[in-house]
Amino acid sequence: MVVNASVRELLAAHDGVITRAQAITAGLSSSAIGRLRTSGEWQAVGKGVYVAGDHAVTDRARMRIACARVGPGAALGGLAAVWWHRRVDRPPSRPMVVAPRGRQGRAVAGVVTVHRDLRDEDVVERDGLRVVALPLAALEAAAVEDSLDVLDRALLRKQITLDEVVAAHERYPGRRGATAAGRILDAAAGGARSEAERIAHRLLRRASIGGWKANKTASGYICDVVFDAARVVVELDGFAFHTDPEAFRRDREKRNALVAAGWTVLHFTWRDLTQRPGYVVATIRHAIRRDISR
Repeated sequence: MVVNASVRELLAAHDGVITRAQAITAGLSSSAIGRLRTSGEWQAVGKGVYVAGDHAVTDRARMRIACARVGPGAALGGLAAVWWHRRVDRPPSRPMVVAPRGRQGRAVAGVVTVHRDLRDEDVVERDGLRVVALPLAALEAAAVEDSLDVLDRALLRKQITLDEVVAAHERYPGRRGATAAGRILDAAAGGARSEAERIAHRLLRRASIGGWKANKTASGYICDVVFDAARVVVELDGFAFHTDPEAFRRDREKRNALVAAGWTVLHFTWRDLTQRPGYVVATIRHAIRRDISR
């Protein structure tokens, strides 16, 4: 069946994805849509959501389908939105979609649906799709989807500012992940390193790991945690966007000098300490046992 130019243009611009409402607005009748489905030219991928048979279901098509299945007013959010903004290389397997409050319906398989009325400043249209703006999307990716590096990288590259992220956070105080987001922003504001030290010390004490001193000199350098007997140094990273090129150079110079002097140097990030404490403890324990046994 031959469709009109408006429908062809819509399919080409929307990665082969079209909704029933869009098709009717573009001039197709309900019976024409039915014939397209019967002939196999269009495949139903949700209630009132179709993919043209001559279009591959790409990642972009998958994101559009997720939003269309959730319903009118939905917006791509979190890590999926960061990907749509072209700030990460790959989208998540389960995209987050933000639906207006009051939207009723079954849960959509393969989609994380969040109910929230977005403010105008927090939603944009990109390539015909409603998408959460980058400051809020990157924060949600960090706080809800365990992708702190996405937020840090966007800040480091000055794609967003910390003030923009804080403002977006404060517009939705009761949302899912707000507490975690608040902790991340407190750390990002400048206290990540000192708070990281407190968390690391607490982990070591709870694990009954002794023989260390905090902020001690090793081979002429002040290090965050030093195990003298095992010749192991633990360094704790803050947020990369706080690091200027000179500080980066000094950190690498310090690491090289310590390794050359026979120290084992372990680096842990804020994400490691807050989301993978077991990994931190196990890695330190292995390093100090290995080095003492030499």
